[in-house]
Amino acid sequence: MSERKRNTVSRIHTEFAKQEELREKRLHNKKVSLYRNLAIMGTVFFLIMGTLVFTIINQHQVLKKEQQEQVALKKEKLEQKQYKKELNAQLVKLDDDDYIAKIVRKDLFLSKKGEKIFHLPENSEDDEGIDLTENEKK
Repeated sequence: MSERKRNTVSRIHTEFAKQEELREKRLHNKKVSLYRNLAIMGTVFFLIMGTLVFTIINQHQVLKKEQQEQVALKKEKLEQKQYKKELNAQLVKLDDDDYIAKIVRKDLFLSKKGEKIFHLPENSEDDEGIDLTENEKK
């Protein structure tokens, strides 16, 4: 019954009613426009924030990689310093004539007058196959 009463009521077509309808349409359009603007700005905001977060994560990974490289380079630098010290020590030894003579005798098999050099192999592969216990039995 209440539905019939609502349908039976006619609208007043006065100037005031038209102005109110126009005002409500404008208000509705403003709300729709506001929601659209908020949606666009929210999307832009999240795109910018996503880009910034991605950039920060990427830079963090690059920084971590650079730090690992730096540690590796420091380690290599220490190894190079140690190698340089060894080379300098060897250079000092090479100034000594006795040391040079020792190296020449050892590596090049050169000898002094009347000196005989016998070179004995350090690891003899021929001796490995021989079983001395069998020779002793015979």
